[in-house]
Amino acid sequence: MRNTNQKKVGKMHEEKKTDNFIMRMYLETIQSIVGPNGLKSVLNYAHLEKYINNFPPGNDELGIPLKELQALFRSLYDLFGSKGVRGLQLRVGRESGRIFIEGRPEIAESLRSVTHILPETMKMRLVLEKMVEQNIRRFPSQSDAPLVELKEEKDCFLIIYRDRYESEGITAQIPVCNVFVGNVQYAIQWVTGGEHKVEEVQCRAMGHPVDIFKISKARKEG
Repeated sequence: MRNTNQKKVGKMHEEKKTDNFIMRMYLETIQSIVGPNGLKSVLNYAHLEKYINNFPPGNDELGIPLKELQALFRSLYDLFGSKGVRGLQLRVGRESGRIFIEGRPEIAESLRSVTHILPETMKMRLVLEKMVEQNIRRFPSQSDAPLVELKEEKDCFLIIYRDRYESEGITAQIPVCNVFVGNVQYAIQWVTGGEHKVEEVQCRAMGHPVDIFKISKARKEG
């Protein structure tokens, strides 16, 4: 029994990793926004000096401890403050969304091939389902409950995220998962050609049990 428990603990520890491509994507995105020196400051603050001028390879191998990705985004929050960081996080989210789609053309092509003849709401659902699928694959959870769920309501979609690294260990009065909001904004605009309101309506940093993101089915006016 003791050996079985040790194997289980070891497996759970191993699962707290994400892939090299995700970390490289975020490092490239942050650097494109704040510049090489700005990224160097962020990495020094996060104690991630090993990534200075040394990005991980762009493959899907689960080689990045998730705590390092958490440290990267926590450093942005600490350095820029809860209000000042929001715009930066949204830009990082939208730009990394673009890099992901361009860097994984097989995903983009599969979506394009089936969505071009569909109604807009169905296009939105398919791209959100793909986002949920990719998050589950790239951010393995230790919980028995699904890491991410997609629900559809009359006027919106809801993404329920139970273990989002952006809100881990942060206490705030406003939602903090703005990188994911930016990811969703870009994906929805990419697949529909229009802008839709995306907002985080519950956040673990504010004391809620999960992070919940609301995506309006209606396009923004104007």
